[in-house]
Amino acid sequence: MLPGLARRKIEGQTINLKGSVLQMHKPNNLLEADVREELDWDGLLDDTRIVVNAKDGVVTLSGTVNSYYDSVLASDDTLSVGGVIAVDNELLVGLLGKAIADADIAESSSDALDRDRFVPKGAVRVTVTDGWVTLSGEVRHHFQRQAAEHAVERVDGVLGITNTIAITSDPIPSDVVARINKALRRNAIVDDSMIEVSNSGHTIYLDGTTSSWTAKRAAEDVSWDAPGVTDVVNRIVVVP
Repeated sequence: MLPGLARRKIEGQTINLKGSVLQMHKPNNLLEADVREELDWDGLLDDTRIVVNAKDGVVTLSGTVNSYYDSVLASDDTLSVGGVIAVDNELLVGLLGKAIADADIAESSSDALDRDRFVPKGAVRVTVTDGWVTLSGEVRHHFQRQAAEHAVERVDGVLGITNTIAITSDPIPSDVVARINKALRRNAIVDDSMIEVSNSGHTIYLDGTTSSWTAKRAAEDVSWDAPGVTDVVNRIVVVP
């Protein structure tokens, strides 16, 4: 790997539905074309150095981008395309020219957290090693943990983020599974999905199938909104 560059990896899924009919994936060349058009459609993303390859619904992104935020955008855009079941993000992240010092990245990251109205003041700590940011601390809600990561994504010089922010353990209702199931039925994105919800303590487990990555992610977001939840294990399989 070249100096000053980092690779961001999203684990792909291996789908094995026992006893099911063999799935027909969108042809690789058509899926690649759709993903390229979606990346080009995003006005915030410079996709000129991104290479797209698809195989049986799994899309690999390679090449280089200028910032970690661009890498995140590329993954999100790809996952929004119909027929994509997983993304292997092998994009190299690095600014052209002189690298930014870790101390400067840490200061800019702290300033970004302070400016974000969803991140509790002083709740999140930042450490930086070779451009890689680690977020730690404790917040009450998942959206606050997400907001902290999103705030730092845009900081110049960031090559990657490890989010270890913990969520405080509030009481969890005894009917939390029923509440989540009801919320899923209300959701227009996931209402046609076959999802089974269970819990063990403060952890929610999602199993079953859905037709798109967008629906899978929506089901997870719905689960995080339930009171008392500190972790969501999303085992939903995308079946286009």
